[in-house]
Amino acid sequence: TTTDRTTPTAVSGLTSGVASVTAGNRHSCILTTAGGVKCWGYNSSGQLGDGTSTSRSTPVDVVGRTSGTVAVATGNASACAVTTAGGVQCWGPNGLGQVGDGTTTDRLTPVWVSGLNTGVSAVVAGNLHACALTSGGGVKCWGGNASGDLGDGTTTSRSTPVWVSGLSSGVTASAGSAGARSTCAITTGGGGKGWGDNGDGELG
Repeated sequence: TTTDRTTPTAVSGLTSGVASVTAGNRHSCILTTAGGVKCWGYNSSGQLGDGTSTSRSTPVDVVGRTSGTVAVATGNASACAVTTAGGVQCWGPNGLGQVGDGTTTDRLTPVWVSGLNTGVSAVVAGNLHACALTSGGGVKCWGGNASGDLGDGTTTSRSTPVWVSGLSSGVTASAGSAGARSTCAITTGGGGKGWGDNGDGELG
């Protein structure tokens, strides 16, 4: 339905078999225990990855990601998945390069993030950018960069991944959130580092 709910309601068809869930601005996605990805909600620019721009009130399969996925992350409108081989695919709106394929063309189905076909252990997505944690402990980001979101020392948006300054190694985890223009990382020494928008002190 499109009826607001003031108490939890079961997502259609997802009474079991879900490994994780992630929510964007107006869409959500889940990773199934079989390694598939399903999404639902608003879909004006391909946020759901089903090859259309039709909004869905029940979950639909993301094209090409019915298996072989180990993680999924949603940004404000785009979404990304990590494959079992350590690659990253993203889909959705791409006006600032947040899909990471070297273009600014919206993608209705998943495309490979440039240079990240292997070697990635995790991905996080923010408002108009995304970041990947490599198996070597480094962090690369791509997309909008108006507030230094990518951490590369500039405010230039990037349609392909760039290294976060000083974090090409030594990171154990990174985190972002939908709607956010900042990202944080945990170093191997147990410290925390943040970059991007800091108008409310969100970098600590």
